[in-house]
Amino acid sequence: MEPFDVRYDLFNGAQIKLTADRVSPDELSRLIGQLSDAGKQLVWLTLPIHQAHLIACFTEQGFVFQLCQEQELTLVLRIQADAYAPFAPTHTLGVGGLVLNPAGEVLLIRDRMMRGQGFKLPGGYVDMGESVQRAVEREVSEETGIRASFSALVGLIGKYPHQYNKGNLYLVCRLTALSTTIEIQDTAEIEAAVWMPVADFLADSQSSRFHRHLVASLTDSSGLTPNAFEFDPDPLGSREILLVP
Repeated sequence: MEPFDVRYDLFNGAQIKLTADRVSPDELSRLIGQLSDAGKQLVWLTLPIHQAHLIACFTEQGFVFQLCQEQELTLVLRIQADAYAPFAPTHTLGVGGLVLNPAGEVLLIRDRMMRGQGFKLPGGYVDMGESVQRAVEREVSEETGIRASFSALVGLIGKYPHQYNKGNLYLVCRLTALSTTIEIQDTAEIEAAVWMPVADFLADSQSSRFHRHLVASLTDSSGLTPNAFEFDPDPLGSREILLVP
């Protein structure tokens, strides 16, 4: 029995899945020849981590790495030299929460990497499969204990290069505070959290120049707000939320 399950896609490519934990170079070479004779241009293969011992077999046949996750690696083979393979993600996505209380004070944190000096906006990375709104609400809650709801996207910052030679997109979101009592949840990362008058933060030279600029520039911005429009569901069942002025 052949060790491959082959499915053709809509883009003149083939997706192969291994049905065995062993494959010989001859079997793989024969499959590539068959796909080439069928006019296929690109071959996709995703190896789960328990089949990582097979990587060399595929790279020796011309497969290259496309996307790596903790439990699997995706490789591609361009049978046609100029075949297009959608590029792997090029950016990480971070969020910052701009939260003001009724007294006009801004919510700030100091993490342990700041060595006891200055403050910045709460925030962090968006987790896989997480919406921007959910991510910023979660980060604010974990870092300060403040419950807050997303109101608007008020800033977009692009940075390159960033980690691993990728770019970073940082989204500044305004949130409406639903509570005011600070109670840090993530004490391993966060050293302090405070409500501070905006003017005091802007005058604090020990605080991040970048975050002071954000607060000065975005505090009064109306930004982009969520809209009730829903995109048609894609074959994977994912949905997006549209932000409009």
